[in-house]
Amino acid sequence: MRRIVLACLMVLTLWGLAGAALAQGDPVTVDNVDVYAVVLSDGRLDVRYTLTFTENEAGRDRIRELGRFDQPHTIVSTSGSGPDGAFTVNLTGGPEIYEVNFEQPTRRGEQYVIQVRYAIDRSVFDDTQINGQPYRVIAWAPFEWALPIARQEIRYILPIELPEGVDEAEEVTDAIVDATGLITEDTAQFDRWVYFATPDEPSGNTYLSILVREDNLAPQQAMRPVFYLPAAVISTTQATPIPLRPTPGEPQPTATPAPLLALTPEARGLVGCVSAPVVLGVLGALAWGLRRRKPEPTYEPPEIEIETFQTPGVVPSLNAIETAFYMGNSTKTITLIVMALERRGIINIVNRVPLQLEVLQPDAQMNAYEHALVDAILEDGTIDKARIPTILEAVASVVQPKMWNADPEATRRTYQKHIDNAWDEYQREWRRNPTPTVRPVFIDWIFLSGRSLPRTVSVGGGAAAGPREPGPMVRAAEEAIRPLESMATELAQGVEQTITGTVQRIEEGVGRIFGDTPQIGEAGYDACHSACHSACHSACVHDACHSACVHDACHSACHSACVCHSACHSACHSACVSRF
Repeated sequence: MRRIVLACLMVLTLWGLAGAALAQGDPVTVDNVDVYAVVLSDGRLDVRYTLTFTENEAGRDRIRELGRFDQPHTIVSTSGSGPDGAFTVNLTGGPEIYEVNFEQPTRRGEQYVIQVRYAIDRSVFDDTQINGQPYRVIAWAPFEWALPIARQEIRYILPIELPEGVDEAEEVTDAIVDATGLITEDTAQFDRWVYFATPDEPSGNTYLSILVREDNLAPQQAMRPVFYLPAAVISTTQATPIPLRPTPGEPQPTATPAPLLALTPEARGLVGCVSAPVVLGVLGALAWGLRRRKPEPTYEPPEIEIETFQTPGVVPSLNAIETAFYMGNSTKTITLIVMALERRGIINIVNRVPLQLEVLQPDAQMNAYEHALVDAILEDGTIDKARIPTILEAVASVVQPKMWNADPEATRRTYQKHIDNAWDEYQREWRRNPTPTVRPVFIDWIFLSGRSLPRTVSVGGGAAAGPREPGPMVRAAEEAIRPLESMATELAQGVEQTITGTVQRIEEGVGRIFGDTPQIGEAGYDACHSACHSACHSACVHDACHSACVHDACHSACHSACVCHSACHSACHSACVSRF
């Protein structure tokens, strides 16, 4: 019993230490973010952003990144306060991301408040319609943080006057809100959404306001309340330029135009005597320069004609590897090269997932892309990811001479049909000449088709009981190729793991064959997209799934779930959030 108690105490102690370690993992604890946003009738915002945090370290003299700020904007004021009272805060950098500098360093365990007031100098509303009526929808949200936020509250002070006598929050009824034309969207997702009244002492008016609260925001979590205001309330949208209004000053006297130069009558006479000959000389020179001249012969460059050698209907001879490259599937291109080398005994597949290869005949006769793959095999049997583009470039160098006069559309159409009919051709060949081994050409093209072999079962009871049992020839054909299909699928998974995130988009290589120039900046995206595209096609090999799955839906699902897209999305958000 004593041992059990001691063990429990030890576990509780470790949990406590782990919790303390986790709590100390963040440089600060963001206790509260309070955003007070006054919505002006022209769609601009006057924002008072107040950040309250508890210091978990010590000696901090700045917030490294605060933003992103909407453009254009104007910083109105900054301030800070802590256990010793108010201190000066100033911003550097900008205009999108600012560094917030403290006058005095922070102390561990103390709480601090930083406030930044700024104005967004353009409308933050978009134009829309609801039931045929013109509306404005807000398109703004406060900054996101790279740290969790215990509580965030946004107060919107709207340019909608409340009826006289409505001064308290409890007096703002649903009927009053509905009468203003305000429309909200999905308020239940927030921990609190209430309406209240904000009095304006100078004007004596009271304005409709919204308080939205959300607790325990995760790092990089956005808080985006959505509401719509009638177009009569907000006069402009983001597309409307709003000039900054200068502060009105005292009236300035109207300036009286004055002559450029004041001269006496004697001086004017002297100027006339001197300037007359000069003016006549200038006019004469001008007339001489403008006389008609015989036009000089001009050089006309010869007209340049762009010639293409593409011939309608010409389809080059491509093997399965080259077709996979041309069709844009980098995973299957590499997989088929590995399979070809293994058949000839040049390499041995030690492991499929993860992919590990052993070179048996380094001096054997190989073509360019086979050489490139063998050269990319490292000592541990894996393929060097940095050499994947070199392998694909080698495939392109073989395909390019074959495509010089080809019809691209006819080529794609022909080989797609060949891929789609691969299984049927294999069955016909087997019926004519059944053999204990399967010709590699059928394995390659069936692998390219992505079609899983039909799973035949014995059934009874007539037609209503299910599909009829296949004949012995069909079963023999299936059984002969099924292990090879499984091997190719597993091998493709190993290749996919190898090339994911490293291979450039295969279509870019195909485009170069036809003289297309890739756009600057595409390489990073293409590498991700190609791997994602190949992974989707490699994973979706079963007929039932492939037939039922509309490609667009597959593409959307892939992009939503793909680790690559997730990493990209996270990286994008990481670059656009505030951080200590």
